[in-house]
Amino acid sequence: MLNSDDDLSESSMIGNKDVMIDVLSRLPLKSLLKSKCVCKCWNSLISDPIFIHTYSRRNPHHFVFGLFLQKFFFLEMYSDLEFITLGGDANSAPKTSLSFIQDKRGVHIRHSCNGLLVCSSFRCSMIDRIYYICKPTTKQYLVLPTRPGTRAVLGINVAFDPNRSPHYKVICICDSELSQEHRQIYIYSSDTRFWKPSGDYLFATSSGELLYDQGVFWNGALHWVGLGDSSLRFDVERERLFIMPMPPIPEGREERRLRYFGESGGHLHLIEIYGPHTSRFYVMEMKPHYSGWFVKYRVNLDQVAIQYPVMVRRGVPMLHRFVFSVLHLVRGGVGEESFLVLHIPGKFIKFNLEERTFVEISNLSPGLMTMNKQLGLEYKWDNIYPYTNILSNRQVYRCSRRRTSLRLRCAFYMGLLDNRAFDSALVHLGGDYPVVHQCHYGCHAFFLVLYRSKHVDLFLRAEPGKNRLLSSCGVPNR
Repeated sequence: MLNSDDDLSESSMIGNKDVMIDVLSRLPLKSLLKSKCVCKCWNSLISDPIFIHTYSRRNPHHFVFGLFLQKFFFLEMYSDLEFITLGGDANSAPKTSLSFIQDKRGVHIRHSCNGLLVCSSFRCSMIDRIYYICKPTTKQYLVLPTRPGTRAVLGINVAFDPNRSPHYKVICICDSELSQEHRQIYIYSSDTRFWKPSGDYLFATSSGELLYDQGVFWNGALHWVGLGDSSLRFDVERERLFIMPMPPIPEGREERRLRYFGESGGHLHLIEIYGPHTSRFYVMEMKPHYSGWFVKYRVNLDQVAIQYPVMVRRGVPMLHRFVFSVLHLVRGGVGEESFLVLHIPGKFIKFNLEERTFVEISNLSPGLMTMNKQLGLEYKWDNIYPYTNILSNRQVYRCSRRRTSLRLRCAFYMGLLDNRAFDSALVHLGGDYPVVHQCHYGCHAFFLVLYRSKHVDLFLRAEPGKNRLLSSCGVPNR
């Protein structure tokens, strides 16, 4: 309990932004994200890039980066998920379950981008699917509103860049009433919370269908490739479509042998393997201004095949001799390694692209440790979803009443309710009641509220009869 002698020093501490930064940066990640619901001041401070940098540097153990691996089993309501940690603290890895999304038809992942997942209903017709945005680290999810029209969904992607905006957009590609060759694009914005057709929403496919579910968000645009000559990029902000250049398909080949397409470290990468020695291939990188592709890395996996003979088939043509899949490419910064994540029968390998060394990934879940190597490859790049628990991700839903009981309690102390209504509300809310101390500073009166939670003591200053929170601060009680 605070006494009046501490009023002036306490109010000074509450109004000190540096103190608040120091306090909030000590909170666990999940508690910090929930604290964004307390007031606009905290929400703004926690979303500030300077605070994000301070928090990330001070709490590197809260960061985790890795891959969701998804496959399907007959009659299972939810897709089978595994997670491989590639960076950060493995103890901070998300749970490999989507059961927190309560859908009686089951749920599976459709796309991922910078810590957000797009999921949909699983065992139902396309027209009956429900689509979700979720964050498995905090088990938050939002049911997307029904999209206008009833056209079939060919692909759905999420576009989110926390360095540019706290808002995300969902891009839905549907067939069109115009013709079977045309496609229509709808956009959902977390800012406006409704769907709208894109300004450049119709386009024709000239040589085969594009892989709309495997869109890659890079440089403010979604990129779609296909097995033919066509490839497109969609500028999300300007809602404009552009042709994206692709390497020519070798003479004598009818379609593109695509083995990987993705983004990492601010670079767009492409891997195509035509053989005949499929253990040797190039990693291509997009040039600035989309002027074409160039060879960034030359890869030779012959030594990997010698170390792990399970990836070699005997008595088959050279084109089909090596059994592996490229799951992901991680591009390191200055002084950091860049590597491929490879899957061979029963194992996962990290292949260093500069030094051409390799090591088996060992920190795997029991489900991945016990894979049957006789079953061959169980995962490919098109059912892999990169994930990171980026601090700056906006909360995917608006705070509910139960989750903002602290915020409501503060409103009661601001004089919005009379005493009887206030007492009734406290009984209804239950839990740990806040402690209130009425303070006077000169001719001004205000309430100082102490609310003790599991991790932190929150101090909030409110003026009676005013619908506003004057200032707030928190002190960890660990």
